[in-house]
Amino acid sequence: MKTFRRYLNRNSIGAASVFSALVAGAGFSFLFNVLLARVIGASGVGLYFISTTIIDIGATVSRLGMESAVLRFTAITNTQGDRAGLAALYRRSLGLAVGAAIIIAIPAWLIVSLIGLGGNRAGELQAMLPLVVLSFAPVAVRAIQAEFYKGIGAPGTGTLIHSMLPPLVLLIGGVVLWYLAAIDFQAVMITYVVVAFACMLVGFVLWSRRRPGIWRQQGAFDIRLLLRTSMPLLFVSFGYLAMNWTDILALGSYADPSEVGFYGVARRLTILTTTFVMASVNSVAGPQFAALHAQHDDAALARLARQCTFSMLAATLPVILALLIFPEIVLGFFGPQFEQGAWPLRILALGQLVMIAIGPVETLLIMTGHGKQMRNIIGATAVANVIGNLVLVPSYGAVGAASSTAFCLAAMDVACLLMVRKKLNITTWSARVRRPDGERHSAAAP
Repeated sequence: MKTFRRYLNRNSIGAASVFSALVAGAGFSFLFNVLLARVIGASGVGLYFISTTIIDIGATVSRLGMESAVLRFTAITNTQGDRAGLAALYRRSLGLAVGAAIIIAIPAWLIVSLIGLGGNRAGELQAMLPLVVLSFAPVAVRAIQAEFYKGIGAPGTGTLIHSMLPPLVLLIGGVVLWYLAAIDFQAVMITYVVVAFACMLVGFVLWSRRRPGIWRQQGAFDIRLLLRTSMPLLFVSFGYLAMNWTDILALGSYADPSEVGFYGVARRLTILTTTFVMASVNSVAGPQFAALHAQHDDAALARLARQCTFSMLAATLPVILALLIFPEIVLGFFGPQFEQGAWPLRILALGQLVMIAIGPVETLLIMTGHGKQMRNIIGATAVANVIGNLVLVPSYGAVGAASSTAFCLAAMDVACLLMVRKKLNITTWSARVRRPDGERHSAAAP
């Protein structure tokens, strides 16, 4: 119990810093989206969401699934005091991400050019594609940097550079452009690229201050071990891409940019109001899941999983209920035309509620070495989501996209919950450890 209390105290402090940074980042992002909606309209916002979706896809592929692998090995090398190994891991993982971003930039440019996204404003989107693919590298590097900070016990700093600083600087840039009467889709995308590179550089500076002299530190890390660990998780990342961005791309292909705009706002609202809670808990609890599993402390693992589930649900339930009951009022902040997204917002919020109630089952599987099972689950549900969007979007538009996405996200977490019960013999809703022979014992038992 003393060991568990130490975990809990450390988690509470870390989660509080992450939560604060994520809440601030969510607020800045919300204000930036409101500014864009009010100034460039639903059609312009639709182009912006399509562009950032392409960037997210390119950056995710560039990371080669290294996020969880980097978090895991950073925690291990930092605990062991292996400064040389940590330095080598940092250089090699970021080098791989930049190299991958360069390799996929031109193919991505050509593929997006052939798809013809953007409807009657496709020409504007095509003109911005060079800047879009240029953003792959800094966005990918920034995400990996955040995992390094989490691994050394500084999750608040990682969240600052990854989730709080970019929307803050974007908001400042947007206000300046608005004041100068120079804000349009092209100006916003240029600002986005500048901010991406600036935040990446801030990450480098803060890392040097956290680990002085680490750039000159000689060391080695087995790159094959890193890739063997990360590549199965790359397929998980591909699955997340299909789960999270198929709807935007499908709407971008079949619908008018304005419909992409009001749907994208609804999508971002559900992400902003729930995902930051999940991320704040998972970023701190993830390394502890791995440590407790390695120590074979199933009782503490079950308690921590249950506490995370309860905390996430308690923090997000009021917000989700507001989205379900008053969607028109919430969307009205962005402008009257965005109220068309009321039903998509309701559907997406309901899917998020199911995910939150189930708990951090995805993180549990990955941090306890069951990445292959996670890959299989997300692969199956991602394929289902692609099919669902292709079938529903042409006939039902944004409502069809929301229905397919929400259902598949919820189904994915239900499948993960069943796999956690099977592989770890625990549940996120009980403090009791399930024994293979069917017997149970209380997590509070000695």
